[in-house]
Amino acid sequence: MSTQDSTRRERLLKSLSGRRETLGITLGPSLIWLGLLLVAPLTFMISVSFMQVNEAYQIVWQPTLSNYGLLFEYDGPFWQAPFFKSLVLSYSIAFVTTVLCLVLAFPLAYLLARRDGRTFKIVIFLVLLPFFTMYLVRAYSWLLMFGPNGVINSTLMNIGLTSGPLEFFNYGTMPIIVGLTHAYFPYMLLSLYASLDGLDFSLVEAARDLGASRVETLKDVIVPLALPGIISGSLFVFVPSLGAFITPQFLGQGKVLMIGQFIEERINSLYAIDYGSAASMFIVVSIVIAFAVAFRYVTIEDIGGV
Repeated sequence: MSTQDSTRRERLLKSLSGRRETLGITLGPSLIWLGLLLVAPLTFMISVSFMQVNEAYQIVWQPTLSNYGLLFEYDGPFWQAPFFKSLVLSYSIAFVTTVLCLVLAFPLAYLLARRDGRTFKIVIFLVLLPFFTMYLVRAYSWLLMFGPNGVINSTLMNIGLTSGPLEFFNYGTMPIIVGLTHAYFPYMLLSLYASLDGLDFSLVEAARDLGASRVETLKDVIVPLALPGIISGSLFVFVPSLGAFITPQFLGQGKVLMIGQFIEERINSLYAIDYGSAASMFIVVSIVIAFAVAFRYVTIEDIGGV
């Protein structure tokens, strides 16, 4: 290497060694990627929600609030409008799914936090084993389990427990909740485990020695210390459940219309991207509110498991 090339290299390294330059090199690619794949589409969606699409399927760039009014337009009360009913149903399913994941994952996460080695590895492997397959395949497997002629109803009829298929195991809200719980259970489990793994169990033993019951110990010691994991796990389950599409499409079989299906139906059938964008804003606002509430109790480091 010549002296001139060496001098140029030293100047280049010196120019890139400053604090601003280092931050730019480190964060620059991520910020560009984030801007192209998140900020730009989100900005476009927000803009289109205040515009209209003409008969030629072209966006008319004249601000209006009519799209938001159309969401609640109905002959009867607004709470009977298809969009409002779909939105409330989506909130309900997402909430029940989150609670189920929390109730099922918390005891297992607590057990894993108290046990190390082989037990931990086996349980984690069994929990994550289904996720070695595609999400679509897992959703289709639940499709075969439910329904009038599904595995569950067929088994119950074959062993004589029922004379006919039970509506409870037919397609609808309950199978959707089961499918979503199965899909997002690991996120809750791993979030809770990350929080409980750092728990000082001597505090639990001290509470029991001082006369606290198991319920009081859980309520006053374990849950407050595991709160970051509870909140982060709930976010990781509630947010994707709210906008779920594939699972409701498979397991609802047209009987249940969640908000994701509602938006897809309107856009595909009418190319109403203005209407769909306005409907999507309710999901975006819901996610923002969920994170705002979460950050009142935990920090970004807690949610990230740092």
